Amino acid sequence: MNLQISDLERCYWCAGLFLQFVAESSDTDGSYTLVDGVIRQGTEPPPHVHTHEDEELFLLEGRLRYCYGSGEGDRTEGVLDPGGYVWMPRGQEHYFECLTPQVRLLVRLSPGGLEQAFKAFGVAATESLLPPPREAVPGFETIAGIFAERGVYFVRPQE
Repeated sequence: MNLQISDLERCYWCAGLFLQFVAESSDTDGSYTLVDGVIRQGTEPPPHVHTHEDEELFLLEGRLRYCYGSGEGDRTEGVLDPGGYVWMPRGQEHYFECLTPQVRLLVRLSPGGLEQAFKAFGVAATESLLPPPREAVPGFETIAGIFAERGVYFVRPQE
């Protein structure tokens, strides 16, 4: 990852994810948000549903598995290598998992605005590229509540 210090103003640590908001909703007249993200194995978001946004992934580095769909018989699964792309429509449960120690990807969320949820719990990367201390990261229930206010719901594992 090659960042300039001036680039840090749009960088956040969000529960283990390093996110740079390349284009925010305010930059695109609300059309989309574009995120350059670095995600390590074990820090991937759990299965969730966006009620407002479509999500697109373009893999830059690493390898990941994705899955989306509205039901058992209507699931789409695949693996992305660098240069790979997937579009996951709103209203469908989806997730992805790193198959390499970390991945770097571009995430396009349309329409824009969801960056506000990430910023609401994230820690700005203003001084360095090191992650914040564990006590600065809110618990999952807090994060889930922030996203629920914006129409994104995490799927609880079935017991």
